Amino acid sequence: MPVGLFDAATGRRTRVRADGSSDTPAVPASARELSSGLGAVWMEREGPAHGLDEIVLERYAAAAEVTLERAAALAHTAKDPALVELALSAEAGETERARALRLLGFDPAAPLQALAVALPDQGPVAGLRAMGHHVRAATIGDAEAVLVSTTPAARPPGTPAAGSGPEPPGASRVGIGPEVPGARAAESWAGARTALRFTGPHDRVVRWSDLGALALFADLPEQAIAGLPDVRAMSRLGEESLLAVRALCLAGSIRGAAQAIHLHHSSLAARIARVESALGFSLGDQPGRMRAHLALALVRLVANQRAG
Repeated sequence: MPVGLFDAATGRRTRVRADGSSDTPAVPASARELSSGLGAVWMEREGPAHGLDEIVLERYAAAAEVTLERAAALAHTAKDPALVELALSAEAGETERARALRLLGFDPAAPLQALAVALPDQGPVAGLRAMGHHVRAATIGDAEAVLVSTTPAARPPGTPAAGSGPEPPGASRVGIGPEVPGARAAESWAGARTALRFTGPHDRVVRWSDLGALALFADLPEQAIAGLPDVRAMSRLGEESLLAVRALCLAGSIRGAAQAIHLHHSSLAARIARVESALGFSLGDQPGRMRAHLALALVRLVANQRAG
């Protein structure tokens, strides 16, 4: 029974017979159109129709779609940036996004993450590829947008388990969006851009999933955040003082913080005392350290807003 295939991208029409011979026929009116305008397929049974014809044609159409999409992906390699932008656009329709993802080599139903990398450093892209991750990237605005597959099959041994996502190599500032199905890639990109705004010299990689309620501050006007007394006071501190506050907030104790930044605990204690005088509150208890941690994060947010 002859079967036919029409490739809309190339305009090529092929009909193959059981003996392997082929020709270039016209596309019959009864041909089944493939999704996303990829083309069409058909069967030419001689004699009465068979009960399984519809199932066979359906399977044939599904296989043809996969084949044509892969061929289109190879042909569109140079168009990766436009496809990445389409996949991450909040304005894209479900069908458009799904086709863009498939052309980029992603399964729309499989989990992925979007990363926002501060320009001009594109080191994480090459690094993630070298680690074996399936990666596609494009420049969008003032950041490098990176799509990374997080399916276990795409993750080499020794890398983080599903849910934690890839850890970008290098010293770039990177915001990592939440892990979502490919069809919701725009949500991950929005989260990645928000996370990038909280990165800084000593917090170069920030995950959206770690921000929690802090992410809400990204929607507030810069003037409102910059005008907060704690933010004003924290922004006036020098680099050594900021490093000391950060270390104390992370370690929870003077000794632990001193060990983390390779400083004698008495020297750090003296530095923290000066910081407390400048801030106007104590860092000796958890509420004070939480307050300082929030102020540090907001100082980074304001700095990145002004730089952008």
